[in-house]
Amino acid sequence: MTAPNLYPVRIAILDDHPVVRAGVSAYLSQNRDILVVGEYESSRDLILAPTTQTAHLLLIDYSLGPAEMDGISLIRTLRIKFPAARILVLSALYDPATVALALRSGAHGFVGKGGGSDEILLAVRKVAAGGIYCDAQMSYLLSGASTTQQDAPPTDGATQPAKPDLLDGASLSGREREVIRCLLEGMTISEIAVKFGRSPKTISAQKATAYRKLGVTTDNGLFKLCGIL
Repeated sequence: MTAPNLYPVRIAILDDHPVVRAGVSAYLSQNRDILVVGEYESSRDLILAPTTQTAHLLLIDYSLGPAEMDGISLIRTLRIKFPAARILVLSALYDPATVALALRSGAHGFVGKGGGSDEILLAVRKVAAGGIYCDAQMSYLLSGASTTQQDAPPTDGATQPAKPDLLDGASLSGREREVIRCLLEGMTISEIAVKFGRSPKTISAQKATAYRKLGVTTDNGLFKLCGIL
């Protein structure tokens, strides 16, 4: 991929923690090849700000406040509204399931907040230049997940390596199975609600019941159980 000729790289930062926003902005602004054009607390502020239209890269948190859309929906929305911008996720949620879903949904890189400031700078430059960024350890874990999927035997033409017998054996209701299969395909609670004409609250309740029957408590646990990770 040919790197775009950007100088300086114009960055908009979205994070609901003021200290994080200020710290990341101050650090990145020390570099002559980077210009922070805006710092935003909410996705609405980011989307409506005129300067976001000129940003080359959107550096966003994955998990904002309870009134905000979920990370996957946010990434997809930003890809639609700002198709020319690159998206780099900076988040405390840093597990293979979350990273894989974010990249599959349109993000161009993912950095854990537990990493150092130098890693953020490296990721910004790589993503702005047209690349995809994950650190070496995460890339290895994602590669292992991909290998697992490729090696899994086909199951009645299913498009994902989920185990139908496992889902059936857990005594899930028909609607609970629908929710789980949609989650395995990377859909969000909101998208599933729209798909089946139910409320997000109902979908969340069906997800919670299904997780209890399957003996898992997180999306990562579900993906591991069904052979995706």
